Amino acid sequence: MPLLRLKHEDTKRILGLFALLAVVTYAVSAFSWIWALGVATVLTFAGAGFLIAHYHRATEEELIFQAQDLQDLQFIQSAITPGRPLPYFTRWSSSPALAARLIGIVKGNGPQQILELGSGVSTVVMALAARDAGSGHITSLDHDPVYAAKTRNELAEQGLSEWATVIDAPLVSVDTPRGSVPWYDLSGIESLRAIDLLIVDGPPRRIHKDARLPAFELLKDRLAPGAHVVLDDTVRSDEAGSVAAWTKVALAVESVPSRKGVTVVRMPR
Repeated sequence: MPLLRLKHEDTKRILGLFALLAVVTYAVSAFSWIWALGVATVLTFAGAGFLIAHYHRATEEELIFQAQDLQDLQFIQSAITPGRPLPYFTRWSSSPALAARLIGIVKGNGPQQILELGSGVSTVVMALAARDAGSGHITSLDHDPVYAAKTRNELAEQGLSEWATVIDAPLVSVDTPRGSVPWYDLSGIESLRAIDLLIVDGPPRRIHKDARLPAFELLKDRLAPGAHVVLDDTVRSDEAGSVAAWTKVALAVESVPSRKGVTVVRMPR
């Protein structure tokens, strides 16, 4: 995992700095190449200073995230007992922070009806937690049939098929207050009501802007009183609308500091 990870806004600043260097050097060269060399030298040192400062900040931030990941992984290891190694936590999968919070809610609050949007390692750790607690069932929707099959296979290998069900839910046009948008086909969960725990970890943001906002618009009324809603990837600006919508109707909101961002919402009773 690289310590220096340029964020989009940082990349724009660096490119802007070098563009300024090129433009100013070219402009000054019309009068004197000696002046142009001096200006270029000053701007080069300024750019180097910016990169060093950015590297220091990014390194410090990465070390903090790694420490948080380690704490969450230690909690996961102590809280559940998988029969075989868990799938890897990757950049595209659930984060250790998300998995740790889900395990804590499942084991600490005993939700019976759990609905997850986007299957994967989070499905497996929740099924393990439900099995250890002796109650609860996870229903996970996935628009990708290949990924859904991988999750089903992992559940079967762990002996958890009775604790979690993965449903193929292709993206279809659904009606929302904002108009029709592509989202999960909910026909496979028509009878699912009184949801105690909702995990919003899909669909991918490349589908459309506010790709996860329909979870609020279409599933809020299916929640049980006092339900938990866990939102993943909330550091992304694309998720701001979804976080704001849930926050307005929440009894309590916890923002979990982590690499990708996790927000835990508690609904009123």
